[in-house]
Amino acid sequence: MHIVNTRLNLLSSNLFLIFLIHILISCSSCSKNDASTEAEEEEETKALSLTKTIPIGPNSWVMNNLAQDQNIISESGIQNWSSLDDVIRTYVKTGAGELNVGLKMKSSEGSSKIKVTVGNTSKEITSSNTTYKTEEIGTFTVPAGYNYIEIKGLEKSAANIVEISDILFGGAAIASGVTFNPASNFYFGRRGPSVHMGYDEPSGKDVQWFYNEVTVPEGEDQLGTFFMANGHAQGYFGMQVNSATERRVLFSIWSAYSTDDPSQIPEDYKVTNLGNGTGVTVQDFGNEGSGIQSFIDVDWKAGVTYKFLLKGEPSSVSGSTDYTGYFYDPEVGDWQLIASLRRPKTSNHLERLHSFLENFNPSTGNLSRRVNYGNQWVYTTDNSWTEMTSGTFTADATASNGDRLDYEGGTNGNTFFLKNCGFFNANVQPNTPFSRTASGTSPNIDFTSLETPKLPDPPAEVTLLDRSSWSVIDYSTQEDKGGEGETGRAADILDDNLDTYWHSCWNDCTATLPHHITIDMGAQTEVLGVRFAQRQTLSRTVKNIEIQVSTDNSSWSSLGNFELQNIKEVQDVNFASSETFRYLKFISTSSHDGTNNAAMAEIKAYIN
Repeated sequence: MHIVNTRLNLLSSNLFLIFLIHILISCSSCSKNDASTEAEEEEETKALSLTKTIPIGPNSWVMNNLAQDQNIISESGIQNWSSLDDVIRTYVKTGAGELNVGLKMKSSEGSSKIKVTVGNTSKEITSSNTTYKTEEIGTFTVPAGYNYIEIKGLEKSAANIVEISDILFGGAAIASGVTFNPASNFYFGRRGPSVHMGYDEPSGKDVQWFYNEVTVPEGEDQLGTFFMANGHAQGYFGMQVNSATERRVLFSIWSAYSTDDPSQIPEDYKVTNLGNGTGVTVQDFGNEGSGIQSFIDVDWKAGVTYKFLLKGEPSSVSGSTDYTGYFYDPEVGDWQLIASLRRPKTSNHLERLHSFLENFNPSTGNLSRRVNYGNQWVYTTDNSWTEMTSGTFTADATASNGDRLDYEGGTNGNTFFLKNCGFFNANVQPNTPFSRTASGTSPNIDFTSLETPKLPDPPAEVTLLDRSSWSVIDYSTQEDKGGEGETGRAADILDDNLDTYWHSCWNDCTATLPHHITIDMGAQTEVLGVRFAQRQTLSRTVKNIEIQVSTDNSSWSSLGNFELQNIKEVQDVNFASSETFRYLKFISTSSHDGTNNAAMAEIKAYIN
């Protein structure tokens, strides 16, 4: 009996021990489950690591809508964003791995929902903050190189969607750094890096002529691109895409006087036009240095090779150099004179020969462009051709400062090439030398057959009519709000001062062609023609005009349509026969710069 009781006691003890262990295990399991749940909840509420703040404006573009890009993207960021159709992309260069993304943004009122996409992953977020606040978007996996963060509006309860000032990043993808355009380089950074190829000239010789061939591959002729072919120490010569409907060949020479304002250039430093080809506009330019530019609208095409020929030599006027540009369009089949421009304070042949690729429209800085330059030759003063087959690739400050790395250049067989913008990942170190395959065949050009620059003949001697009783009695537009200082009024065409002028309104108003000015000559007068003097800076000069006359300021007769040249010298418009009238109406229907603006310095009349 004692043994049985002992066994029962042992059994009870064992059962109790088993029960106790079970309880402990159960409690332990509960603790683990509770701890796991708490960790998961903590992970879900843990803030994203966002260690790098980047200004969104300098690195963003509205896709496929230039007008909206200019309206929405600014140094301050993304603003005035109202259309749910707009897609915005922000570009940065990162490493590979996880990329945490946040946006510092606000809603003007109400709430808005946006979708953020990186690669194939999209996340949606609703914002109702009326002050700027950092909103966490999420974590994305990205490859090394340039990546874009795409933002699209989904819903809005007010006129605008959201405003965004900054984009924030974190994670392994930026552990080794991130490349982006800083706010201090907003304009040029959005334009993208400019790239150049400097050619090795023959040593010990004076270069008189520089020949180059240019081909823009199909699909690379983006709006806002300058494919500069024949550059030198004092100017440049190439072709541009200026708008969806306008393409130009542009030839410019800088003044030796350092200023961005052409009106500040002293007379003895001003570049002058020695003559230009038919249809070529010649005018002042400024903002990036200043001087004279000449251009002609040419419907050049991608995939076609065009030829450029530039001459530079000391002029007959001591201390000056004459530069003359010719362009060869295979559809025309002959060399066309662009212009001949004289640069004072210079006496040399062509120096520092180069080509460059540049985007001048910030709204297209996200689009890639490329150009091929082939068959470079120079003709020297010893009457011999030399082929240039080696050169050095260089880039501008946007590239050298590391703000953008989407640029390259080099050779492809017998051509040099340049490429920029578009956020591609290929890259070439600036100051890298390159050599192309030689063609061995010099250009076949008869210099004596080229058109010789010639200025238009001066107006014949005429008897100008007395204007003391003349007055302006009507005009469609004038700049009278201080935009042109003390001038700009229609009456300034009658003040015998070439430095004053009429200008269409532009300060706090919009001018629309055609423009007109009506002059009362005071009495009926016999007139054989009208003399015009363009604004002397050649800015906003008038191209096409119509002249109407009347005896009563009620019934008008047109004497025809005429074209004025873009020159400083006076120009006469002769009537088919003398006309008698009292009222003269000058109508401007187009300007040489292609804008709706116009300007004119003086209008006179003559009898013989």
